[in-house]
Amino acid sequence: MKKVIITGVSGVLGRALARKYKSLGCEVIGVSRRPEFTSPDLDRVIVCSQRTIDDAEIILREKPDILFLNAGQIEVEVGPNGEPLLSTASSMNMVNYLWPCDVAMAASQMTWDKPVEIIAIGSIADCCPSSFGPVYHAGKIALHYFWTGTGPILWFGSGKKIRLRLYRPGAIQSDLAWAPANRLHPEGKGMKMRKKRVDGAPDGDQVAERIHKWTGRKHGWVGTYDEPLSFRALKVLFSLAPNLFYRIQLLGWKKESRFVNDLDQDSAS
Repeated sequence: MKKVIITGVSGVLGRALARKYKSLGCEVIGVSRRPEFTSPDLDRVIVCSQRTIDDAEIILREKPDILFLNAGQIEVEVGPNGEPLLSTASSMNMVNYLWPCDVAMAASQMTWDKPVEIIAIGSIADCCPSSFGPVYHAGKIALHYFWTGTGPILWFGSGKKIRLRLYRPGAIQSDLAWAPANRLHPEGKGMKMRKKRVDGAPDGDQVAERIHKWTGRKHGWVGTYDEPLSFRALKVLFSLAPNLFYRIQLLGWKKESRFVNDLDQDSAS
């Protein structure tokens, strides 16, 4: 019986992954910050803050076959001009990037008598920065870079026992998919594009099924789904012409931000 551990198990994708792997007859262990959290799809729950090396070691000592680092955080509040809040930025960097990297490093210090798949759930937002989700995008970019750079080292250094993989799901139907709306003007083109994207997004069970199928493949280190053509174009532009990309960000913020439009209206009055 495979042992599967899932962080962020109380979220939409975490619950869906638990359902999927439980239906396959796996031993499924959830990791949550909430001591009261329970689910019929979990054999048990590990309660920890998911912030320290000790937390990482507690989870890794379970010797899972698959560890999904699925916990994540988005901005539910922003400052008066749309800037990230200090406490939120600090917390998001820890949850979305720093602690998953600590887990990988803690795994490298352990001896594994069987292979372990450590799969970080990334985002297609890792393609390039954005003024409309700067902390989230930056954390996902950092996670993707760290995972891709460190993965080969741990793979060969562990005798092909530790396999770092990353899956980049697109939008998933949930309230969290509306996070960029914190900074978008409600009547702007950007909001309409986001609504179209969220309305057409798959639910958690569909995404969990895709992740399961991808995880079962012997080859493939980074998986992805539903990356819009506009994201691909921006990724290339960011790589080849970062100064031009920055200017486009300035223009996008001026045209689509609810804060700049509000300021313009205040000035006009």
